[in-house]
Amino acid sequence: MVIGGALRYNITWYFGVNPQIEVYYMVRKYKVSAGDPLMSGTYETAKGLNFSVRVPDDLPATLVLTSEDGSREEQVIDLPVGERCGEMASVTLSGRHTSPIAYYYTIDGKRVIDPCARRIVGDVCYTDPGRFNWGDDAAPGIPLSDMIIYKLHVRGFTMSKGSGVLAKGTFRGLAQKIPYLRELGINAVELMPVYEWSDELKGRPGRELKDMPKKNYWGYAEKNCYFAPKQLFSSKEDSVTEFKRTVKALHEAGIEVILEMYFPGDADRLTALSALHFWKMVYHVDGFHVIGAGVPKEALAQDPLLARTKLFFDWIDIGRVYQGKAPKTRHIAICNGYYQSEARRFLKGDAGVSEAFRMTQRANPATHAVVHYVANVDGFTLADAVSYNARHNEDNGENGADGTSDNNSWNCGVEGRTRKLPVIELREKQIKNALAYVLLSQGVPLIYAGDEFGNTQGGNNNAYASDNAVGWVSWRLAKRNKSITEFVKSLIAFRKEHGILHTEQELRGNDYRGYGIPDVSWHDTKAWYTDQSAESRSYAVMYNGAYAKKSDGSSDDIIYVCYNAHWECHTFALPQLPSGMLWKTLFSTDEAGLLKAREGFVRWAKEDALRDISVRLERTLAGLESHRELVASEEAERAAKAEQDAEKAGKEAAKTEERPKNGRTFDFEALRKKYIADAEMAVSRIEEAFETSDFPKNQKYIAVPPRSVTVLVGGKTEDGET
Repeated sequence: MVIGGALRYNITWYFGVNPQIEVYYMVRKYKVSAGDPLMSGTYETAKGLNFSVRVPDDLPATLVLTSEDGSREEQVIDLPVGERCGEMASVTLSGRHTSPIAYYYTIDGKRVIDPCARRIVGDVCYTDPGRFNWGDDAAPGIPLSDMIIYKLHVRGFTMSKGSGVLAKGTFRGLAQKIPYLRELGINAVELMPVYEWSDELKGRPGRELKDMPKKNYWGYAEKNCYFAPKQLFSSKEDSVTEFKRTVKALHEAGIEVILEMYFPGDADRLTALSALHFWKMVYHVDGFHVIGAGVPKEALAQDPLLARTKLFFDWIDIGRVYQGKAPKTRHIAICNGYYQSEARRFLKGDAGVSEAFRMTQRANPATHAVVHYVANVDGFTLADAVSYNARHNEDNGENGADGTSDNNSWNCGVEGRTRKLPVIELREKQIKNALAYVLLSQGVPLIYAGDEFGNTQGGNNNAYASDNAVGWVSWRLAKRNKSITEFVKSLIAFRKEHGILHTEQELRGNDYRGYGIPDVSWHDTKAWYTDQSAESRSYAVMYNGAYAKKSDGSSDDIIYVCYNAHWECHTFALPQLPSGMLWKTLFSTDEAGLLKAREGFVRWAKEDALRDISVRLERTLAGLESHRELVASEEAERAAKAEQDAEKAGKEAAKTEERPKNGRTFDFEALRKKYIADAEMAVSRIEEAFETSDFPKNQKYIAVPPRSVTVLVGGKTEDGET
């Protein structure tokens, strides 16, 4: 009798004696024929299951089929040199295969895994576990201009105790976090490497790893198996099926999946192309962020199979790709640290970067998108960027010499953890500022996992080997810093609502459709003017919503964003709106500071208005007195001349004759009283106006608190407003 197709037992009965049961393992022998060397790895063909592997230098090689756990050899298949095509050895196992086959190769007597295996557990490879029911799965198809990316490490995202998932550190754990991701508002996840990679780390000359052997946690490795999902990231079922379920669940939630793929310098072009094709076709992946010296950028960008697949590069010569023509649909994006550098410098108030930051905020070419972020895996988390001036990587075992020293960070006055409330409040505001920069920019925003609630790595800016609490997202901070998360949710919703904040191509800076206001314009203390001096640390930008649509299809609003990175309050001029509209403040990264700044501005405006009335009255009265003296002088001169004329003519009567005063008569005292009364009335009106809570309704300026971002919208006047 056969049990499960693998075990067989015989039962022998003896009279008066208990039956003897003999159990033994039944090994199936596959019929072997010549294979197809064209594609590496394993795949089904009309003839059966094809195996193909590269064997260099005519070395002896075998394909070894094993038991499911790899502990027992079941069939050894020789791969003769004479039957190879070049360096490719291939065979086909005839028949239909409904369950995965365990195997490995030997090359020159050494056991090796298949670098193109579909699944790997330890040193055992497995063929595809079988068909997966994708159902009606479809890519969300989100345009680059509408994407909001959330980058994460699958294991580190849910490993900590407070993650709230059962399958911690796995693909399933990621799927269990989908409700959180949807509530946050993101619509794409970028996953750090999810394929099998070599965990081994080696020291570098002068920087030997001195502690216990460490493992490569991030996944940017020199040796990779690009076709097998990471077994460490699976929970109960095989990694292949579990990752497919996760992709399907993310798609059902309207979230696209972008995979990071690292190709070192010795990676060949064919491997890169094949790997991307594989993950797109087999796992329904929506895009790739390809990094490393071995990336065949132009080949990928011009590959017809990837023509509608999102491709992110650190840099690419886009002119060579498109030969000066803009594509019908953008699918390529540039993703590097340039924006982060400029944004962080502006954030901490460096001089001379305002203009550069302004230009990076608007970057949105017609040929490709630009990904904007203020924190990423290689460097400080956002919370650490506002808490540390220097890296603290001593635990990495390289004497603290690893990781970049160019962090463009500022600790807000105290290095590391602190209980000083003003410092804590400033750091929270700076985190909000940085996230506002990203989510209000014209590029594709990317949030690094945990930054939305102040995740920290304790100042470690290179946690490449930290498969521990340092490198994991600390969900306990999500409760403590809930206000930051809520701010991010509202900011993402605001971005999604207003199409003018994420147009399909760069705004021009002029009114080419004749709406009366340019599509985008920049302002400062004066409307339509920007301070481009080296000392400038602020500017404002106005978006004309007539050039875009809201999420409901209606014309968008006029939006005014004030960026003040200075440590002092800054007053911005508000451009005049079309008739029937007025400016309304929507939100600020410093609501309390905005109220204080507004109160200070109103107090200053009131004092300035009263001072202006006083000065004007003083000048008017002084002028009136000067005029009175002038008139008196003229009258005296005329009287003296008349007296002289009378004496010469011998006419005494001329001395007392009433003479005309050139038709001018002035009651100076009456005028003086009138001017004072007018001034008193003006003062009364100002006092009354400043007592109203909504003053000023037709304001022309706004005072923005230090180190903050404030957003206004041009809205229609309501009944009773002027």
